[in-house]
Amino acid sequence: MTAIANTALRAEPLADEDRPSLAALLDAEGLPSSDLGGPDVRLFAYRDGGEIVAYAGFELYGADALLRSVVVLPGRRRAGQGRAMVSATLAEAGRLGATRVFLLTTTAKVFFERLGFAAIDRASAPAAILATRQIAGLCPSSAPLMVKALARAPLRER
Repeated sequence: MTAIANTALRAEPLADEDRPSLAALLDAEGLPSSDLGGPDVRLFAYRDGGEIVAYAGFELYGADALLRSVVVLPGRRRAGQGRAMVSATLAEAGRLGATRVFLLTTTAKVFFERLGFAAIDRASAPAAILATRQIAGLCPSSAPLMVKALARAPLRER
């Protein structure tokens, strides 16, 4: 991942030395942080210049992905960076084969609805998504499960 269109944000895979900062920010926001090192977790830092301003990640399970660890630093919120970094994270998941992205949220349902996510009944989610640590136990059962279908890239002629 590189520059994000229409913003100064740049995305990069999360470096090991940045994991404690992400964990602390997630903890401060009441979001799960105990599974950041999971084998299926892909995490990204979003920088404006050299400064990290946001984080996001996903877990990929075939054509389904779980969006997770989405957080913008408090002083950088309400400037469109959350929307831009979620869009970039979804694009990366799509590039790796995801056609649907799921998420849980306790505080940002309206934000994600504006990005095209819709609440669904948990029973309709794929087993692999329901078995993730986020859904199976880290997030409260009252957190809405949301889904978004990703647009498929047009086929390129050879």
